[in-house]
Amino acid sequence: MGYDDFKSKICAYFNLFENTKNKIPHLKLALNKIATNTLPQRDCECLFQVRDFENTFSLNINFICENIMCYYSDKEKALMVGVVCPNWSKGWKSISKDKFVSEQIDYLFHFISQYVYRSYQINLIGAIALATGIPTDFRGNTLESTHGEYALQEIEKFKISIVENSSELSLKTKGYLRLINALDPFVNKAIFYYVRSIELNNFEFTEESLTAADNMADVIFQSIKIRMNALTQDRKEMSKYVFKEIGLYDETDKHNLERLYQLRCRFTAHPSKSKWWDFYEIYEDDIEQIRLTVRKLLIKYLKYENKNRQVDAHPILWSQWFIENCDIVYDAVWFHEIP
Repeated sequence: MGYDDFKSKICAYFNLFENTKNKIPHLKLALNKIATNTLPQRDCECLFQVRDFENTFSLNINFICENIMCYYSDKEKALMVGVVCPNWSKGWKSISKDKFVSEQIDYLFHFISQYVYRSYQINLIGAIALATGIPTDFRGNTLESTHGEYALQEIEKFKISIVENSSELSLKTKGYLRLINALDPFVNKAIFYYVRSIELNNFEFTEESLTAADNMADVIFQSIKIRMNALTQDRKEMSKYVFKEIGLYDETDKHNLERLYQLRCRFTAHPSKSKWWDFYEIYEDDIEQIRLTVRKLLIKYLKYENKNRQVDAHPILWSQWFIENCDIVYDAVWFHEIP
């Protein structure tokens, strides 16, 4: 686990290509240097990124919380969000004497840095979705990043714009925000599919919305299965373990999740054998109940992850966090797992 697996995965990836096999020794040297020297030296540095969130014109939320802060901008008619994260996105051009290796390390840490600051943004996206039912996105019109010593100045300037309030919306959103840890890839993915499900439903893509909702459920199942080191089993059998582990005991909720899986298999993810034009009319009442259960499942899972945390949400030393988690982050950001 950890850094040794991270190095092995990178070397295995570049070993797949004839023109990069000879780069492996240089890669290993650079990766060792990163772990023992470069990252520890950067523990005192940070990156500050500001983005406006899409679809937040009605959200008057203002607060400062750990690595993330936000305020509603009357000028932009949107939520302005600032995140503080490690300064890993630049400065890799001379990590190796081999130009190709330096370029690949630069690409890799661009994506790793992106994963970290997006995770804090996703925490807020998930909190807003749970607090309001509104799907938002970090891809707005603004993208400002400040590195190193100038980042601290920009953080203080941003904080001046924030007039914290104790509105019900702000307090509710902060409550969910503290619960979510999207630095864990499973949480990150679960939030993605939950918000995607809400967005698709808002556009009346009912079947597609249910497929996304079941994807969220399946991510949670995968997460628990890996945590428990459980043998591969079918969805129905595995559900017994998952529900017990996260504390989902309500029989109606269990039925709704089984119903979701059935609808996904027979209607939404595959061509239906009958009644394809009448899906919504037949299952309208079921769909609304399923949506409530899906939200409940996500909250149960987030509480479970919070009490059984494996990926630190607010590291004191980012270099140490990287050593412990780089293998799973690599799987989330690099290209070896995509078709």
